[in-house]
Amino acid sequence: MSNILCPSCKTPAPQGAIFCDNCGYDLRMITAVSEEPLQPTFMVPGGGGENICPNCQHPNIAGSAFCENCGTKLTQIAPAAKPSPPPSPPPLPDRPPVPESLADTAIGELAVPPPPVPRLDHIPGRLVIPSEKVSIPIPSGVQSVVLGREDPVSGIFPDIDLDPHGGHEAGVGRRHAQLVLQNGQVFVEDLDSVNGTAVNKQKLEPRKPHPIHDGDELRLGKMILTYFNK
Repeated sequence: MSNILCPSCKTPAPQGAIFCDNCGYDLRMITAVSEEPLQPTFMVPGGGGENICPNCQHPNIAGSAFCENCGTKLTQIAPAAKPSPPPSPPPLPDRPPVPESLADTAIGELAVPPPPVPRLDHIPGRLVIPSEKVSIPIPSGVQSVVLGREDPVSGIFPDIDLDPHGGHEAGVGRRHAQLVLQNGQVFVEDLDSVNGTAVNKQKLEPRKPHPIHDGDELRLGKMILTYFNK
């Protein structure tokens, strides 16, 4: 079937078409088409891109200027603009790293470091012989103290003489042991004694200083002493 040309806009139209789908001209040779007030057009629910004629409800191809059924001028519907997304919030500042020493500490329970222990510059305190109920003060301001038994014949005069307190009977040697200060800590050292030295019942190797603390028990031979740092 041949096409016909619209006498108004020269647009080809199929045989039998009533109106030009480009300009709306009445192809039945009607002299004029009264323009009705434009009515809002609407899209078919669900999409599909068709324009529904507000006059005859005829579905037209999207983009048609006039209804191909009745010739009513169609208002083009602009696609709804997508709302622009809200602005992104500014990035949060980086948190400072947690020190490793605090990583395992519960919040609110941060460990308080103990006060620093003052370094000793001399041996403080006293030696107590429980069996004799005797307290022997350590000479003031010294960094080493020899414990033993005085022997004027041999010229041996220890800093603390234990002979008057049963040292000979207990097997205390003339130069049995010594207290010595090293790096601010008090140590006891056996001086190659015959009957040995022990700290809290742990026998010491000769010439190997062992640290002692307040309340520790010292055993020289069979004599028991307690060291107090005050």
